[in-house]
Amino acid sequence: MVSRQGAIVIFVKTPGYSPLKTRLAQTIGQAQAEQFHRLSAAAVAAVVQKVAQQKQVTPYWAVAEEAALTDPLWHQFATLFQGAGDLGTRLAHVNRVLSEQHDFVIFLGADAPQLPVTYLTDAVDLLTNVTDQRQFVLGPADDGGFYLFGTPICLSQETWLNVPYSAANTAEKLLAQLEGQGDIQRLPALTDVDTVRELQTIIQEQSDDDKLLPEQRQIREWIRQQNFPGD
Repeated sequence: MVSRQGAIVIFVKTPGYSPLKTRLAQTIGQAQAEQFHRLSAAAVAAVVQKVAQQKQVTPYWAVAEEAALTDPLWHQFATLFQGAGDLGTRLAHVNRVLSEQHDFVIFLGADAPQLPVTYLTDAVDLLTNVTDQRQFVLGPADDGGFYLFGTPICLSQETWLNVPYSAANTAEKLLAQLEGQGDIQRLPALTDVDTVRELQTIIQEQSDDDKLLPEQRQIREWIRQQNFPGD
């Protein structure tokens, strides 16, 4: 086996530059939706940082707004611009840029702050050790999307564009695009947050308190302290 060096990239939007968490904001208000995004991104970043201290990976923020690349909110990791266009176009762009510098790329959203360190470690391990068969890694989300995707190759733009995003079959369609290109390893499913109801769900998924990072405990306590209306 050959050791490989990869990238882990978290896709984010920047408060004050773009509308974000619009469905959540309809229920709890824009200010609290932005606060959730900040806390959730910080929790995901803490998980990435923990893994980066143990594995040969480089963390990045993929920022939606070019003007916000130097925003203090994203000081922790190197930043790159997602590029223009729809999500498929932006995923393809980031995949291409990072694949020029790294042997594999793991994509993360910023909306599953309960992500266990072990899930991300497992994804890195699967992509780090080269075998005869190419391997992809998918972390499915309960709504039909995915909270994590890892690829050892630069997928074609056509592959990314053939996936319907924010749909009940997003993960299924991505897997269909990968058919015949290699093995696909699945991680356990998690909830990513789009609505107020899912805020309570992610607390339930933070079941092993001893393994939570401080940033994960912080967002859990923030959720518990809010008086959110029903969804």
